[in-house]
Amino acid sequence: MLCNVCCRVVSGSRDATLRVWHIESGECLHVLVGHLAAVRCVQYDGRLVVSGAYDYMVKVWNPEREECLHTLSGHTNRVYSLQFDGVHVVSGSLDTSIRVWEVESGACRHTLMGHQSLTSGMELRNNILVSGNADSTVKVWDILTGQCLQTLSGPNKHQSAVTCLQFNNRFVITSSDDGTVKLWDVKTGELFCVSNRPLHES
Repeated sequence: MLCNVCCRVVSGSRDATLRVWHIESGECLHVLVGHLAAVRCVQYDGRLVVSGAYDYMVKVWNPEREECLHTLSGHTNRVYSLQFDGVHVVSGSLDTSIRVWEVESGACRHTLMGHQSLTSGMELRNNILVSGNADSTVKVWDILTGQCLQTLSGPNKHQSAVTCLQFNNRFVITSSDDGTVKLWDVKTGELFCVSNRPLHES
């Protein structure tokens, strides 16, 4: 995870550690030790590092002090995806749940249920979360209330796992292992267009 402001990047490894690197010099500045299995996902805002791992845990770190501030426990399987906006941490797991945490207290505020498999991708913006899942669906959530606002599925849904997504206040764009890219209305869930042009070989 790259922080443009502080010229640092954070990497997570199968050796269960995280490392903070200086971009220009390539020097390893800090090593964060505490996970018990491979680190799968990392978020960094220049102040705090958040990591999710195959030990089912999410950790919040002060990288300068190499200190773990919180261990967020509750998932019952591997953590695959994270979002962090400086106030909330959102974690997606192979246990099919998405959890919303307060970064300062470490408290779990909501457990979002509705997907049937691992959450492979998420984006968080202005307290709205869009999650893409290996069950081929996409959901739109309000993380303050825990409410699911939209499910992008039905006859227009992807036919395989959702691998990547982005959204703004009007649209959600999703891509899938089925080879398609789809554009949706974020508020109504209506499908606007589909592209299945062979943009990549695989």
